[in-house]
Amino acid sequence: MLPGIRPTFSVMVFRFTIGGEPVTISARSGSMSVMFGTYEVLTYDRGGRLWTLVRHGRAYQRGLNGQVLEKRHVNGALIRRRLSDAEATDLIGSAAARMAALRNALASAASARIGMNGALNDVLEMLERAACFDAAAHRVDCATFAQVCDPVGILPPDQYLAVVLQATEGCSFNTCTFCDFYRDRRFRIKSPDEFRAHARVVRAFLGDSLLMRRSIFLGEANALAAPTRRLEAFIEIAREEIGALPVHAFLDALTGRKKSVEEYARLGMLGLKRVSIGLESGHDPLLAFVQKPSSAADAAETVATLKRAGIAVSLIVLVGLGGDRFAAGHVVDTVALLNRMPLGAGDIVYFSTLVERAQAPYSARSAEAGIRPLDIAELRAQRQAIVEGLRFGSSGPQIATYDIHEFIY
Repeated sequence: MLPGIRPTFSVMVFRFTIGGEPVTISARSGSMSVMFGTYEVLTYDRGGRLWTLVRHGRAYQRGLNGQVLEKRHVNGALIRRRLSDAEATDLIGSAAARMAALRNALASAASARIGMNGALNDVLEMLERAACFDAAAHRVDCATFAQVCDPVGILPPDQYLAVVLQATEGCSFNTCTFCDFYRDRRFRIKSPDEFRAHARVVRAFLGDSLLMRRSIFLGEANALAAPTRRLEAFIEIAREEIGALPVHAFLDALTGRKKSVEEYARLGMLGLKRVSIGLESGHDPLLAFVQKPSSAADAAETVATLKRAGIAVSLIVLVGLGGDRFAAGHVVDTVALLNRMPLGAGDIVYFSTLVERAQAPYSARSAEAGIRPLDIAELRAQRQAIVEGLRFGSSGPQIATYDIHEFIY
């Protein structure tokens, strides 16, 4: 039958029956989702790259780097795993074949019965791009991404759809025992010319995939450690080359104290929207144990300065850090620190359960110190105790989960 077209806000919805199977296409300016019956949904960005696929109860998400994360529930438990390169290639190929068959069926119907309907023609163009993103295109895309960007170690959850522009490389202190994201990377600040060249290469790589991206994230671990004048140039270049999107970045609390309200306000006027800080804990003995070069006082001062400058913040608390030895102090001092901060609407407090990274020294040092990791029940109780101690009121920050197993870029 002929497709029904129903505008829903900025979404165009097409419904078909092809070969007895119902098909629904939801087209937006930056993406397209295709549902076959009730068992399979594929989402592509405007550039034709597969983003997500749900098939027979299993969900897959592809990152720009070509990695694919699979999620499924087994006996009520969420299981995650990264597909092998061969598995990812097979998945991409099967999705492209599905899109090619749909494109062919719709193109025939469109030419015979619908004519030059502008909206449908736009959908056919997106289907064509999706059909062309096959196994070979996926492999080329992966190789190109590796040339365009250094590996993206981690992002805050609200920035998973950002355009990452690497203004710096590595971490400015790189001492935290629980982190291994930047262990083999020397910290370096790029020049404005180098950064502009990088931004242009990223823009060319993304092409129309940019339309799905919601912000710009200045990488890597602590880009805001760069001098203010250099940061002003970075933000101006980023928005000139990528578009007038809000800008986000990581910042450590110690370095954050070195900039004034006026400096942050200038960055805010240029487009800096929110700064993410790895608070980890408000308990200074624990911060010292994990060799984090900042204190609760550093975090309090940095956040207060950012807030006076009109910059929102997201703060990351590590649940389980320090195991049984530091558990009580971690809860009490983290609650006290968060409650003294001027947090409100637009800010986020993330709770991230500690993941003991294989290449990080935390596990060995904790074991040497006789520290017992918290079990699942204790981890849940610790988070609950911190949350219940917060006194933000109705206009306080958003409380959210930061699960690094979910990260893919």
